[in-house]
Amino acid sequence: MGSRVKRKSTKVEKIWMDKVAQLGCFVCQRPANLHHIRNNGKGNIGMGRRSSHYEVIPLCYEHHQGNTGIHLDKINFEKKYGTEKEILKAVLLQVKVQECRSSII
Repeated sequence: MGSRVKRKSTKVEKIWMDKVAQLGCFVCQRPANLHHIRNNGKGNIGMGRRSSHYEVIPLCYEHHQGNTGIHLDKINFEKKYGTEKEILKAVLLQVKVQECRSSII
C-alpha cells in the first residue's frame, strides 16, 4: 500500500471550491465543507483516494461526517438524497445559476 498523498489545489480549483462551498449544504443549506465524491462515473475511486477538486459537493458536518452523513452510511444517504453523481450534477447547475445571477447584477 502506498502512502496517501493529497495534491494541493491550484488557484483556479480553490476559486471553484469556494463557489461550491458558498452554496451551503446540499441537504439543509447550513454552512458547508466539501466532500470529494468517490464515484467518478467509472466506478468507486476507493477509500482514502479523492476525485478531482472539481468533483466536490457541499455538505455540512452532519451530512458529511455526522450520524446522518455520507461517510457513516452512504447507502442510506444516497437513497434519501441521490447518488454522489446526481448531487454533483445539481451542484454544477446551482453554481451556473449563481454565476448568471452575479453577471446580471
